[in-house]
Amino acid sequence: MAIEKLDLIKNPETAPFSKLKYLKWTEEDEVTEFFNRMFHLNVAARETGDWSPVDRFLEEEGDRIAAKVARPMTFDDTPWSPFEKRLSESKVAVLTTGGIYVEGQEPFDTDGDWSYREIPLDTPLDQLRVAHTRYDTTGVAEDVDSVFAMHRLLELEAEGLIGEAQTPTYSFMGYIPDPSGLMEVTGPEVAGRLKEDGVDGVVIGTT
Repeated sequence: MAIEKLDLIKNPETAPFSKLKYLKWTEEDEVTEFFNRMFHLNVAARETGDWSPVDRFLEEEGDRIAAKVARPMTFDDTPWSPFEKRLSESKVAVLTTGGIYVEGQEPFDTDGDWSYREIPLDTPLDQLRVAHTRYDTTGVAEDVDSVFAMHRLLELEAEGLIGEAQTPTYSFMGYIPDPSGLMEVTGPEVAGRLKEDGVDGVVIGTT
């Protein structure tokens, strides 16, 4: 049975391979050439035991393919709000697009989800979960602060470098094929909550 192109690139599990999701916007003959080259490199690597050419191919091709894809939306300007308070007097929040949620909450839909989850900063590590298939989540299992710097923020508060760490904070799942819900509903809702809580600045951990 033939393997569909989208099935091959649907669930990348490594950082280089995650860029290959852009293949779905690439011409069919170029996709075929890519997988032919990768197949031959894998065959050679199995014989020699040297997988570095495969790693290099995935990294270089991932960058090339991603660079060819036009951004889904553009803006004429960027809103800018000068940060005028001293950090030591500021209330700071940390957000993430890494798909982090707390055990007992509904997991994110990894096929696309613009909802968010509320996460208290004192949540025990063993209660944190991740639902995301569009980046390598191995590092998150080893250190959640790699995409959601909740403990680093608490350390900054303890050291007096910031005035206060905002809790609860919020997590999104960054794979959002249709961002209209994020832009019109959940984004403004979270921004409103942070504003009501007197947050002066936000650090967003992306993937």
